[in-house]
Amino acid sequence: MRLSTSTNLIAFRPDWVSYIPTLDSMRRLKKVGFDAVDLNISDAGKGFFRLADDDWKEWVDEIGQLSRDLDLPISQAHAPFYNAIEPESAKAETWEPLIRRAITAAGVLQIPWIVMHPGTYPDDTYDFKESKRRNYDYFMPYLELAAEYGIGIAIENMADDIRRTYLRPSAVYCSTHLELADLIDSFHMDNVGACWDFGHANLMGLDQREALRYLGKRLKATHVADNSGMHDDHIMPFQGTIDWRRILPVLSQIGYDGDLTYEIHNSTSRLPDDILDDVAVLAEKVGRYLLNLAEGKAS
Repeated sequence: MRLSTSTNLIAFRPDWVSYIPTLDSMRRLKKVGFDAVDLNISDAGKGFFRLADDDWKEWVDEIGQLSRDLDLPISQAHAPFYNAIEPESAKAETWEPLIRRAITAAGVLQIPWIVMHPGTYPDDTYDFKESKRRNYDYFMPYLELAAEYGIGIAIENMADDIRRTYLRPSAVYCSTHLELADLIDSFHMDNVGACWDFGHANLMGLDQREALRYLGKRLKATHVADNSGMHDDHIMPFQGTIDWRRILPVLSQIGYDGDLTYEIHNSTSRLPDDILDDVAVLAEKVGRYLLNLAEGKAS
């Protein structure tokens, strides 16, 4: 396993309008000491992302060249997302071209896995039959596109914190490992797997050791972030309620060979510029401890 982070660790500024460009973030993250990065293009619809520009292919080439120059691998990426299976969504016209561009960019850069969110059909039955059917139809063309480039799509576990009942523990599809594994298995393709978001699972109150063991070889990517168990805080591990010491050793037990990848932008987004990199250094140090936990070298 390697220690990786989303490029958004050094990205958002306190006004949430200013943004440190991806190329600059990569340079600074390499200097901090991370082994690899997750190319965050999930906010590609915002003005500061060049994926939405006419010269997006040149931008992708620049990222690839910098990755080689820095010897900083891009081990996963995060595609833009919205509830893609909502009927007649007005958002599709904006987001679908960018999602296709994101997969194409990941293919050109030979990023092994690009993370995508499943959708939930509104007012679906408790067993999510319609959500599963629509997600299958939605993902299949993108899996075929990814396969053309020799890369895969890692579908992320979701979460909600409202509208739970005894019969329906969640109002959001794929917020349990059982639903996520069932959807992945339905494709019968080698280039589809799971991205496990530890923060989402904490919101759902899941036994994450059981969930990771159930996913097993389906697990291809991770989103490492902590939270209070009430909101998706995206903060540094040990700042929330996740029991990392108990959970992480399961990764080596199931033979996970991907990276530990931070998604903790809210630990840095409000910091002043002159201490931003210092906190990234702390995050890297915490990450090394997490790696040791995952590899059974710490307790």
